[in-house]
Amino acid sequence: MAYILAADIGGTNSRFGLFAHSPGQDPELLESFDVLTDSVSSLEHLLLRIREGGLSLDPMDADQVVLAVAGPVRDGVSCSLTNASWDIDLRESTGGLPFERTVLINDFVAQALGCRTRDAAGSSISIQKGVPRSGVVAAVGPGTGLGLCALAPLASGCPDFLALPSEGGHAPLAFVTEREFEFLRFLKDRTGHSHAFGDIVVSGRGLVAMHLFLTGRDLSPAEVAREIGPESETTAWFARFFGRVCRGYVLNVLAWGGLDLCGGIAVKNPFFATHHEFLREFCDCPAYGHLLAEVPVRLITIPDTGLRGAASHGRSLLDAGIKDVSHIFVR
Repeated sequence: MAYILAADIGGTNSRFGLFAHSPGQDPELLESFDVLTDSVSSLEHLLLRIREGGLSLDPMDADQVVLAVAGPVRDGVSCSLTNASWDIDLRESTGGLPFERTVLINDFVAQALGCRTRDAAGSSISIQKGVPRSGVVAAVGPGTGLGLCALAPLASGCPDFLALPSEGGHAPLAFVTEREFEFLRFLKDRTGHSHAFGDIVVSGRGLVAMHLFLTGRDLSPAEVAREIGPESETTAWFARFFGRVCRGYVLNVLAWGGLDLCGGIAVKNPFFATHHEFLREFCDCPAYGHLLAEVPVRLITIPDTGLRGAASHGRSLLDAGIKDVSHIFVR
């Protein structure tokens, strides 16, 4: 029996999970802890909060530690967190973690891997049945920001994937109609940015801005979600932009193997994915609309996909018999 300490450090919440792992089996979640990311000022501070929470295993005794972090990972050991005021560099401080058994991965690599677990497969909503085929699988999810990742199969018949991290949430986002251009001007005035991109449109803050533009009501993301429903104009707009970024990413990576929708906003508000505007926009491509209509699309509904994906990566390292991960670059 081996123990994996996994973490999903996002812009809003940081989740830790202690998993038990036996060869040939999915890691089993034993206990978990949540901490508001902006309530801590460093990795050391975060781990102190976890220890105070009563973690039954000292992190130094974990057989494998995987930290999934929101931001581009450099050399598997450092990351400037996109939506937090502090950074992580394991070469300077591990915060009380075993350096040789600790690795960083991008948080959406963890989300994509988590979407492939048995738990995720058993907790999903089919958005588009499509035509199942082997190939690249994409994961897209709105939360504090917009996350994207692609998983490329290593070989025919092989169950493992090569994760292809992305910061595509910061790529420019197209606006189409005159009304959308009005929203673009509103968004530019509100943010001071020269252009719009997924991270400020298909995200919590994008939902806030969209609802304010359409209704004049300035609410938090949670308040907006409680106020709207499947028939809301805000829902239709968000579903349309959600479908648009998914279409763009699937075409960019040729994800004919499937699209997994995840992220806090979609999980808590499934009507953004089930709304007819999502699939209408997703398939709206003159050249490849027929292929997009064949992509299996599902919404993963379990709330801890990233945590389970980080544990899944830890399982792969343990199963490979790698004793020292400090030299492995996982971006």
